[in-house]
Amino acid sequence: MSTPAHSLPGPPPGPMPPLSCGEGDDPPFDAPTVYLGEPGALLASVPAMVGFTPERSLVIVVLRVPGDRQQAPPGTARVDAVVRFDLESERGVALPADAVAECVADIQGPGRVEQIIAVVVDERGQHERGSALVTGLAEHLGAAGLTLGAAYSLSGFTAGARWRDLLDPAAAGTLPDPADSPVAFGHVLSGQPLRGSRTELTDLVAAAPDLTAAVERELPAVAAATRADYADAVRRGVPLEYSRQTAEFVLRQISAPESGAEPQPRELARIAVGLRDRAVRDIMFALAAGPHATAAERLWLLLTRALTGADRAEAAVLLGYSAYLRGDGPLAGIAFDLALDALPGHPMAVLLENSLRSGMRPAQLRRLVLCGYESATDLGLDLGPRR
Repeated sequence: MSTPAHSLPGPPPGPMPPLSCGEGDDPPFDAPTVYLGEPGALLASVPAMVGFTPERSLVIVVLRVPGDRQQAPPGTARVDAVVRFDLESERGVALPADAVAECVADIQGPGRVEQIIAVVVDERGQHERGSALVTGLAEHLGAAGLTLGAAYSLSGFTAGARWRDLLDPAAAGTLPDPADSPVAFGHVLSGQPLRGSRTELTDLVAAAPDLTAAVERELPAVAAATRADYADAVRRGVPLEYSRQTAEFVLRQISAPESGAEPQPRELARIAVGLRDRAVRDIMFALAAGPHATAAERLWLLLTRALTGADRAEAAVLLGYSAYLRGDGPLAGIAFDLALDALPGHPMAVLLENSLRSGMRPAQLRRLVLCGYESATDLGLDLGPRR
């Protein structure tokens, strides 16, 4: 879901569009255990758990009982899932509590839910609207057999910001510095970026018009040459030879950035056309768990910015899967949204987005890695060890 526009003219408010189940982050480090009696410390951890600093958002934190309850400190629970929603649609329609509750109820996870916590972030200070949203959320969660254990509101995530308890008007406090939270420290240790806002993510994957135009100029000739190469391979009775050579070319381009060389527009066009071959595309999923995962993700990001239509969708799906597997849920969600915008109904984008929104763990999606290795073996390619 995109960040709401600020005071921009547009269509009048209408029915709320179907709700996407927020943006979630499955922490790449060991899931943190938090003390339920320290709201300020928990709230200070929210930006790191979301992956960026939320604004005008509802953040849901799902806590579960630690696996070994006997060894866990009293009064603690494990952060199992964190999901963010915009408070309003782009047309100014308020977030529907019933749809949020449905999304939260669909989140999968091991063990019993210890507590569900809602955090309303709104610098406009609209405490009453936040209270109404939380009241509706509690009712709909209750109908699904879940309990909203705590709810807080605050204007933003700066040190010293005042937070209020939406379920207990007498309770309030000040926010510790989010940069000093143990969860933020865990992100730094795991190499995960701490982004200042969602805009940083959307800017990261935004189309690059000049590069897109340059690649578009190359695509017709590249596509024609590719069709000729494939037809020649079929005439010679070796169609798999075309797929193998195409995969080898893409793999070489992934290795190139590791030495400082970036693919040029014609090479990007060749990669885009190559990914239209399903066997080649399937192989690329394997790279998300291999030694070249970082370089591959960098190429998928570049392609996402350089391509349009179905070609952009394929690149964005690979980018999203790579981010998903390393635990960067916010980037994965944005990439899958881009893929579906570029090619509505893209089967793999739909599958992966639904998996992300339901809280499916990255480890549960490693089957795609295995399929990629199997496809590579079928073509006689060795992708090296898996991570």
